[in-house]
Amino acid sequence: HLGLKWARPLPLVPKPDMKIHVASYRELCEYGAERNVQLLVENYGWMQSDPGSVVKLVKAIGENVAACPDTGNWDSEEIRYAGLKKTFPIAVTCDFKARNLGPRGEHPLYDLKRCFEIGWQAGFRGPWCFEHANKDRKALFKELLLLRKSLETWMQEAAKQSS
Repeated sequence: HLGLKWARPLPLVPKPDMKIHVASYRELCEYGAERNVQLLVENYGWMQSDPGSVVKLVKAIGENVAACPDTGNWDSEEIRYAGLKKTFPIAVTCDFKARNLGPRGEHPLYDLKRCFEIGWQAGFRGPWCFEHANKDRKALFKELLLLRKSLETWMQEAAKQSS
């Protein structure tokens, strides 16, 4: 056992030869399975422009593989929300990416709450792994706290609505 639950290969930006890509992923999945590690597919690189790319690749690979949607890695708003709707039903984790945040946690680049709601409506309950950076360490910790509080509030509201 390697001490981790998941591993994610980093895809290239240009679309690869899919026969080779799928075969390589399957080989990694077999290697991972022997060590109790599941492989992940994330919408990155060539996959960012196709809302169905993660689901298609996971299905093509077959075993010991799951989805990890990244809320920030889509080429447009339309593709982002369509991609999340397709990917969250088979997700085991999520990179909940926030770019620049305002002082009260507002995120002008795209709607973080909508990303959360799409996941929640698909039955995804976490983990929601924050992916966020700020060169100012003090500001970073404040922003991570804002993200955590937002997510906690949204989960409580969603749980009340579904009960």
